[in-house]
Amino acid sequence: MKRIVQTRPIDSPLVESISSVRFDTTGTTLMQPDGCWDIAIIKRGDETLVLRTGLTTQPVVYEHEAGDEQLVISFKPHSFMPLMPGDIMRDEGVMLEKFGKGGFWIGTDVREIPTFENADVFVERLVRDGIVDSNALVASVVDGQPKAMTERTLQRHFLRTTGLTYKHFTLVQRAQKAVAMLQMGRPAVDVALALGFSDQAHMINSLKVIMGQTPKEIVRATTNEVVSGPPSTVVGNFQ
Repeated sequence: MKRIVQTRPIDSPLVESISSVRFDTTGTTLMQPDGCWDIAIIKRGDETLVLRTGLTTQPVVYEHEAGDEQLVISFKPHSFMPLMPGDIMRDEGVMLEKFGKGGFWIGTDVREIPTFENADVFVERLVRDGIVDSNALVASVVDGQPKAMTERTLQRHFLRTTGLTYKHFTLVQRAQKAVAMLQMGRPAVDVALALGFSDQAHMINSLKVIMGQTPKEIVRATTNEVVSGPPSTVVGNFQ
């Protein structure tokens, strides 16, 4: 199976990435926890869907058809929608109701379905109108410069904003780092030692639970699965 992936930078402090994906075969792909929640525009044939997901704590098998396209706006964990906060959206995905041919509902607001080119403007308007906000306490912790707060306050804000306890969030973060290091070619035993796993078996078990893959499967998928276009290329048509 191949996917074509294109990403672009964005200035918003609330967004991790904007990516465009086109599947060139029918099949399944494993969507792994990445510490972000998404607004995904899914195009299949003549149909366009808008999916809102929460942070995930386990892998999700996504079924796709040849020619399917996705535009994914990934929001950082400290950002949240007051109408659909993290503790409600954890491991959930909700299809947002369409409005006409080119719009969709968020609460009582109608928004135009974004494109790869105007996704940053779409995000700016969501923030301007209070549909997406940021939790400064959670942001300070995620950025490694935590503000003074009690343990109880930390847990309450983390759970409400992300849907995860702080401890669970760090386990997902560590699994993400392990995947990245394995994809760069680091030996599994070195990765386990560098990230504080008790031993290699501990890391393997953790990755199977959180990411759904062993280190060998992660390395194999890296070499087989992704084809990237040049930075200026727009992959897919979300017009």
